[in-house]
Amino acid sequence: MLHKMRYRLGLDLGSTSIGWALVRLDTSDQPCAVIKTGVRIFSDGRNPKDGSSLAVTRRKARAMRRRRDRFLRRRCRMLNALIQYGFFPSEKAQRKALELLDPYFLRAKGLNEALTPGEFGRALFHINQRRGFKSNRKTDQKNDDSSVLKTAITRLRNALASENCRTVGEWLNNRHKLGWGVRARYREKRTINDDGKTRINKNYDLYVDRAMIEQEFDVLWKSQSEFNPVLFNEAARIELKDILLYQRPLKPIRPGRCTFIPDEERAPMALPSVQRFRLYQEVNNLRILGENLKEETLTLKQRDDLVGSLERYGKRTFPEIKKLLGMNGSVQFNLEDQRRQELKGNITNAILSKDKYFGEDWFSFSEEKQDEIVLKLCKEENMSQLISWLRNETDVDEERAEAIANVGLPEGYGGLCKIAIDRILPELRREVITYDKAVIAAGFEHHSHIGASVTGEVLLELPYYGRALQRHVGFGSNDPQDKDEKRYGRIANPTVHVCLNQVRLVVNALIKRYGHPSEVIVEVARDLKQSKDQRNEENKRQAENQKRNRRLRAEIARILNVDEERVRNADIQKMILWEELGSDPADRRCPYSGTQISVSMLLSDEVEVEHILPFSQTLDDSLNNKTVCLRLANRAKGNRTPWDAFGAQNPSGFDYSDILERAERMPKAKRYRFGEDGYRNWLKDDAGFLARALNDTRYMSRVAKEYLSLICPHTRVIPGRMTALLRAKLGLNGILGLRGEKNRNDHRHHAVDACVIAVTDQGLLQRFASASASSRESQLDRLVANMPLPWESYREHVERAIRHTYTSHKPDHGHEGAMHNDTAYGLLGDGKIGFHKVEGGQRIYIEENLKVIEITDTGVGDRHGFLPNGEPRPYKGYKGDSNYCIEIICDEGGKWKGNVISTYMAYQIVRKGGIAKLRDSRTGFNGESLVMRLMIDDTIRLHIDGILRVMRVAKLSSNGQVFMADINEANVDARNRNKEDPFSYISKKASSLQLLKARRVTISPTGKLQDPGFKG
Repeated sequence: MLHKMRYRLGLDLGSTSIGWALVRLDTSDQPCAVIKTGVRIFSDGRNPKDGSSLAVTRRKARAMRRRRDRFLRRRCRMLNALIQYGFFPSEKAQRKALELLDPYFLRAKGLNEALTPGEFGRALFHINQRRGFKSNRKTDQKNDDSSVLKTAITRLRNALASENCRTVGEWLNNRHKLGWGVRARYREKRTINDDGKTRINKNYDLYVDRAMIEQEFDVLWKSQSEFNPVLFNEAARIELKDILLYQRPLKPIRPGRCTFIPDEERAPMALPSVQRFRLYQEVNNLRILGENLKEETLTLKQRDDLVGSLERYGKRTFPEIKKLLGMNGSVQFNLEDQRRQELKGNITNAILSKDKYFGEDWFSFSEEKQDEIVLKLCKEENMSQLISWLRNETDVDEERAEAIANVGLPEGYGGLCKIAIDRILPELRREVITYDKAVIAAGFEHHSHIGASVTGEVLLELPYYGRALQRHVGFGSNDPQDKDEKRYGRIANPTVHVCLNQVRLVVNALIKRYGHPSEVIVEVARDLKQSKDQRNEENKRQAENQKRNRRLRAEIARILNVDEERVRNADIQKMILWEELGSDPADRRCPYSGTQISVSMLLSDEVEVEHILPFSQTLDDSLNNKTVCLRLANRAKGNRTPWDAFGAQNPSGFDYSDILERAERMPKAKRYRFGEDGYRNWLKDDAGFLARALNDTRYMSRVAKEYLSLICPHTRVIPGRMTALLRAKLGLNGILGLRGEKNRNDHRHHAVDACVIAVTDQGLLQRFASASASSRESQLDRLVANMPLPWESYREHVERAIRHTYTSHKPDHGHEGAMHNDTAYGLLGDGKIGFHKVEGGQRIYIEENLKVIEITDTGVGDRHGFLPNGEPRPYKGYKGDSNYCIEIICDEGGKWKGNVISTYMAYQIVRKGGIAKLRDSRTGFNGESLVMRLMIDDTIRLHIDGILRVMRVAKLSSNGQVFMADINEANVDARNRNKEDPFSYISKKASSLQLLKARRVTISPTGKLQDPGFKG
């Protein structure tokens, strides 16, 4: 380790990459030489098609499996209990015979007549199969479909009463006898109003809730216990009812940690005390601007009068505030500008003091009681228990209690816990002081002065980030036996989580080799300080947007008959996009079908927000890439561009020329996307600036600064735009050879950026910021053009370092993943499969040859028959679509052969032989001598055209082909599919790899190549 060398570490942090550069510092701490550069590439933990978190997809699939497993366990428990208490026979054949009984008839018969034990068991087993919907008020408030369910349940309750049915089972039996449906079926009915507008009515034919099932069980048991009290005993009733009705309570989602007391949870934003805390901070920051622009603080009386008004109302405009305080209308406040014309009040108080809730009685409660009530509203999941609590604790009647239980309050959490707020709020009340002073008066350090790095202690290496950055992570288990992520918690954003772990890996390896850096500089994705004209233009634009949003919010609230606070941002976005369809509201039409979209249709599920250019191909989530269209048109368009969906082909009901005509009415930045070259033009203008990645980068840089300060107190962040400007003016764009422009098709461009970052000192940043604030960007360019190099041979140093850089790719050798795609194919024999497919709106049946994974069910082998060897006959197949690895083995003649191991096969190997069998470094799966095992992102070295090259495995084919790309090549998949791009994969089979003297090599996180040599 070179302990005494002083160096500066430059880091270019991205959502899927880390570029780094080590620059030596001279005795004056000025950069004088580039020591080494490197790049680390990794997955960002998101689906590359749509940018969604991979954890979300895994969680949804896991939830489906768990729901299914819980149902099967409950069914098994019910079956065993029925056998135990004598309601079902122990013999399987006898139980099978009971399946022939009509359960609906038995559920009705049991209300009046005695049932045999088997008949009652059959009826109860049937009830258990579909035990009804149980409402959860916390999740239902966020679920748009819950209102449809509740409407159907209410309608069913009314039907039971009007038809004098004692139980839902009796009502279902009546329908069953008439041949009517007895299952919950979702319906959508389109009706045309008198004005010609189409309306969609969504409903269910019927929907049973859990309370109806519980009531039927009680009535049925009571009736049968009168006929057979010995069999229908209390012990049986308790256990069977518990099995039938038990539902696991939802796991509470723990909020983040308090900034000042990390062991405490953040308080809900809906708490009146949290609203009050925000209110006092804002009002205490309010200043009166005098004629000479001198700021004057409000007097204590003025502050208290204003707070008193804001405590009762959701907002107060600045003219209203001036009138309240007896001020001249020409007086200005520091917080008042075109963008902001009001102060928010105590939103919770404003809502709960409405007449339909508590009314004026709300203010008769103490502040502590108000918090207690709201906390109950936030935490309680059971509606009936909440209503009962409200009636007992607040003396409201049943109707008001139900309305209060369904009230919509501000969502989310503040930054502090209730304990910290209770300490700081009295200080804010006592004087008209700012938040930072109140924090200190309450005995806390200011939040910018807290954290693991402010102690001044320099750690030997970076620990797991969750251990050091407790303010930024959720709560962990605190169990030393758990892995760090579970023990200390993690940041919810998967991109940030992965990146910080990779930062730790790279930086700790560099410290081990070179010692601690003297300085660390991290690139931050942040715009330069704007000029006055630019700032005024930005203020004007934002003010117009806020005014538009307020107007739309009020209009939507009127249309939906809801409070403005409950209007969703998604509906506001719909209105914005709807207005872009045309100036005449009566002639705003779906861009694709041409169907008129009314405002009522707009705010229903019939109309959807749609990405013009597919989000999966652009990750562009801006309004410029969105429009509103009919749901049916959106389905017809699918995940395609308008040209691909309606221009390249001519589907019935859509005219591409009409689509272009309607697009002409839209803003310029939007309409070009509908054209044939729309996607190509988008790539030319906007490629490389992805909204999601940019947001992650901004957050990641802030957290990374605090994190890296643990090993280097002198850690700074710089604006990302600086790097681009400096890179061009320092002449570094041509290093990777792309006509003077940044070459994003070479991973090493991240290392080039890091070389720029590492020589950007504070003085240079100040000069850039000053120039940007006082001149146009062209003037800034001239400043850069005149700036000397950091040292005379700087460019040569960078070029040499980049030339010797091997990109390090994070390997993923785990076998976990999707074993096959979701489509099940019927097995027809002779290697053929059958499936249905919709083409041209018609459902057609197709038979073809396709290699699939054959599935059997050993539990019901007699259903599909047996093979001659006695094994259950496969009855369906799935397409694999993914390979785990290719094993290069050496046969007895010394020749290399390749065996492809699919992901499905890898699971089977682990199940039968354990993980050690899958990762045996000497023997292949079939017991043959293993040369090497290659997986995606592995690195190999081989001779191609007489040149020793380092390649990355990019793709594995089921026929044994290995597709490779140079280790530094980026965007290889897209470039390989692009016929106009000269790049293409190099593909070789095992025999060719032997001739080329291929061997698997490794590249460390710091770019060190380790080559064991050819051992063919």
